[in-house]
Amino acid sequence: MTTLRKSSDDGDRILADLRALIEQSPAVPPRPISEWNRNDQAEVRAIGLAWGWLMRVVRTSEAIRILEISGYDVEAAPLRRSVFEHVIRMHWATTLKPGVFVEAGLNHRKWSLSNIKRAAEVGIPLPDGAPGIIEMLQSETDLEFEKLSFKDLKSLMGDLPGDYWILYQNWLTETQESHATMASASAYVSFDQGSDHPVSHLQMKPGPRAHFDAMLPSMVLLATESYAYLTGLEGQLNEPLSTIRERVTQMGTPKNN
Repeated sequence: MTTLRKSSDDGDRILADLRALIEQSPAVPPRPISEWNRNDQAEVRAIGLAWGWLMRVVRTSEAIRILEISGYDVEAAPLRRSVFEHVIRMHWATTLKPGVFVEAGLNHRKWSLSNIKRAAEVGIPLPDGAPGIIEMLQSETDLEFEKLSFKDLKSLMGDLPGDYWILYQNWLTETQESHATMASASAYVSFDQGSDHPVSHLQMKPGPRAHFDAMLPSMVLLATESYAYLTGLEGQLNEPLSTIRERVTQMGTPKNN
């Protein structure tokens, strides 16, 4: 039977307050449009991408809390990994011109879709209509920007402040728990010295596990700060975000530089 763990009341309240702040945030100020060229389109697309990533961080954090409270800490590892990755990507986006990270994202999508097509060539054929959709999505790239790289996470860490390396470290740790590794099996198996067989567990084996209550509020805070920067809402959101940051800091949090 799954053992329920008490909710992290302070952290959950901060998560709820961050969601309320995001839901009530002012409209994104309009950007000056010139000829509605590719750069103009990228400016608009960057705002949508920032919002999508922010909501992925918020809702994934909420899903993690549901799993954690229900006793599924280790099973939530892939979701925690996703949160770290999105927060890192959002801050990386603040270091670039909007057009650059959008074009890099389009290039990455083209590469990823090519992998799907190659897999289908030796596996199960794509369903009717899928090749056309893939071709349409891949056509959104532009040869002028084909050398812009989305970068793997390790490579882009060189573009970020040192404080963000702890997020990368946590991402690597959660990767171990998310993929088929020795670590992903260890939560359900014990090895007794001198025994000729392992002890199997039907759920996460009992024992102390590190739990950082401020982690999820910190990640949503960092993502919201990046969103505010990317959308030009810093002036309206800085004060309420500073208040929330003070609350998170009392729990322990990384800083956004």
